[in-house]
Order: sequence, then C-alpha cells, then structure tokens
Amino acid sequence: MKKRVREEMKKAALIALAIGMLGLTPASPAGYFTNGVPPAGGTQYPSTIPLTGNETFPADTNLLNGANPASESISTSQLAGYLAGQPGFSSFRNTIIGGDASTNLFQRGTTGASVTTTIAYGGPDRWFYWSGTGTAMTVSQDQTAADFPSTGYTAAFKMARTSGQTGVIPVCMGQVVESANTVPMQGSSVEVDFHVTAGANFSPTNSILNVYVITGTGTDEGSTKVAFGLNGGGSGSSGWTGQANAVSAAIPVPAFSARYTAVGLIPATANEVALVFCFTPTGTAGTNDYVALTGIQLTRNLALAGFIGQSGLSSSFAASTFERRPQGIETLLQQRYTYSVLEGTITAGSAIGGVGMAPTATTCLVNVPFPVQMRIAPSYTNFLTATTFKLNSAAANAALSTPFSAITGANNTQNGSITFTASGLGATAGFACELVSAAGSGTMRFVAEE
Repeated sequence: MKKRVREEMKKAALIALAIGMLGLTPASPAGYFTNGVPPAGGTQYPSTIPLTGNETFPADTNLLNGANPASESISTSQLAGYLAGQPGFSSFRNTIIGGDASTNLFQRGTTGASVTTTIAYGGPDRWFYWSGTGTAMTVSQDQTAADFPSTGYTAAFKMARTSGQTGVIPVCMGQVVESANTVPMQGSSVEVDFHVTAGANFSPTNSILNVYVITGTGTDEGSTKVAFGLNGGGSGSSGWTGQANAVSAAIPVPAFSARYTAVGLIPATANEVALVFCFTPTGTAGTNDYVALTGIQLTRNLALAGFIGQSGLSSSFAASTFERRPQGIETLLQQRYTYSVLEGTITAGSAIGGVGMAPTATTCLVNVPFPVQMRIAPSYTNFLTATTFKLNSAAANAALSTPFSAITGANNTQNGSITFTASGLGATAGFACELVSAAGSGTMRFVAEE
C-alpha cells in the first residue's frame, strides 16, 4: 500500500513538473469551483462565473512523431475567434463592408475617377479616397494575379498615384464604420488584418504603408471630417469630435502578397470609427506606383489585448481568419449605402420599379424600390441620355428627353420617387406608365454614404 502511494505521489509530481515546463496553468484542485466543474476536493461555488475570454486550458497539438511542442495553452477567446472563421460559423464580426475585392460590387465602375484634394467615392463600394495638389490618384479593381493571394481571392484594390504626378502628399483610402456598428467595439481590443502587395514602382521611403484606425466621440460625422482630422485633406474644415488614432502603424510592404495585422484599443467613449490606409509617395510617379489590398477586416479580438500598439505579419499574432460572408449578404450590406440601377444588366423591355402614374402627357412618376433599407434617405444622380431607358404608356415606348429624370418630392430609406420625361409619351394625365430598359448604358444611382 505504502509503495503504491509513493508511486502515485511520484507520478503527480512529474505531471506537475511537466505542466510547469510547458507554461500551462491548470485549475487548482482546491478552493472554489464554478458550476459545471467537478468539485475534485474543493467546494462548489454558489453561482456561475461568466466567461471573460481569458480562461485557458491545455491541448494536445497532435504533431506527428511526438514533435514539439507537444501541448499548447488555448484561451476561450482564441477558440471562439478560430471557430468564427471556419465554414458554418459566422457572427458577422468584421465591421468592414466590401473589404474583399473579389465580392465588392464596384457599382460606380471598376476604376474610380482621378482625384486630388476632394473626398471621392469611386471604384469599389464603401471606400472613399483623397490625396493633395500634384498627387492625383485613383482606386480601381486589380485582377493581376501576382497582386493578391493565389487562393481565396480573384481581385484586389489598387490604390495608385497617377503616372507622371510629382506631389509628395499622402495618398489615402478609407472606410467609415457607422455609429451603430461602432458601439459594440467600445472598450475592446481590435485587430486590422489585410493582404497587401507593392507595385513595381511603389515609391514611399522604405516602402511604408501607414494604417490608421481612427475614433471619434460624435455620431456619423462622415468621411470629409475624418480625412481633415487625419492630415488636413479631403476639403473639409474640421475633424471629428474627439478624433484620435486607436491604431497608427507603419507597414513595410513587400513585392509579394503578404498578410499583416495591427492591434489597437477602441476607447469606451468612441461612437464612430474609420479605417484608413495612406502612403506618401516620392519622386515622379511611374505607371506602377501603387499598393494592392484585399481581405481587409476590422474586428474585436480580446485575445490580442496584450498586443495593443503592435503590428506585423499576421503569423506573429493569434490573428483572426478573414470573415467570408456569402455574396448575397455582402451585396445587401453594400447596397445599404449605395444602390445603382444598371440598365445594361436588365433585359430590354423589362420594367424597372413599380407601375407609375403619368402626372402630365410627357412625364411618368415611378417608385423605385430599394433591395434593402438604406442608411439614410439617399441622394440621387443619373447618367441618362435619349438612348437609355424608355417610358411605356398605352403599349407605346417613348425615348427619354431632357431633363430625363428628377426626384419628385423626396426619397426615403425604402424607395426612390423619380419623375421621368419623354416628349413622345402621349400619355393621358392620371393614367398608368412604366419605365423599361432599352438595353442601353443608363445608370440611376442612390447614395446614402456618410
């Protein structure tokens, strides 16, 4: 009996020594235990303790042939973050919308307009951009295979200084997270993850890309203000209320696609957040003075609380996998901010919107329903000509005529209310009419960005 007791004591001592060498901290076999944990010599605690994300437990790595490390310590927060990124698990934790160039809608076209000092939304949905005098830039869809990971992506965002430009003012692109989606991040550690590649003539000193997570204490103050508050750009006159940088990282961009992570802390008082990428060019821009970005996300990660203020390759952190939302969900999220009716995607003769009413013999008032409730009542712009769309009344199709279209009264978050004009309509006031596709290149755009 005594021999067996001595052997058991020896075995327990060896186990304790091994655990100590592995750096693991097992639960104590004494003291209080929460509900669901066997007493094992202690006393049952009278209530359940909520998970904090900091609890750890040992796990076998199952590496082949007993290779080291044989065990690792896993926190509940790390496990939750891992599972959320696996097929079949999704919590929509990524607050960035349209961060994957493969599923971005590019409703404004695959190449945005060239801009300098004024904020512009162009090219990819949800992203705005700006630079400065003598530093014209564009943001466009990049399908060069070498500019993004070989698997999981089919495109990147190309943020480029226009060839021949000589300005050395920062070139920036960003996205504002609306206040409703910022509040859940208050007081939490967050991570920014992204794939990035440098163009052949990427000119910044040391190939540095600056990454910022910007916070404010106001509510939905918009892109123009956050740009001004960051570097005086964007043609604004003031920054966000209480504007501060939760992340300010300098990333050395390689000539091949690599994934980077930066970690910060969102203040408990933050009500708005923006993610911004900038680079400061040097010399005269060549044709490939750009960075390519994709797989961009901004998400809470309590497991990285010990890395606040740090940045580097994602492999250096317990970084979250990129959240891949289904295309249908991603489409609706983007259309909450911009909805474009593209005539070229609609079969000729098919109606757009509901049946309208002819207020006069030459006009047709049409209700255009939105696929998702928009963030706010949107503004309206159109790109129409006499060869785009037609008006139908009494089975006759008439070509549009000046002024083509205009808002009637006001839009709301559910519908657009648009009056179209056609001199040859010949309608009877008060009778029904329809807007139909002429298979042209007309566009109607409703915008509810910040």
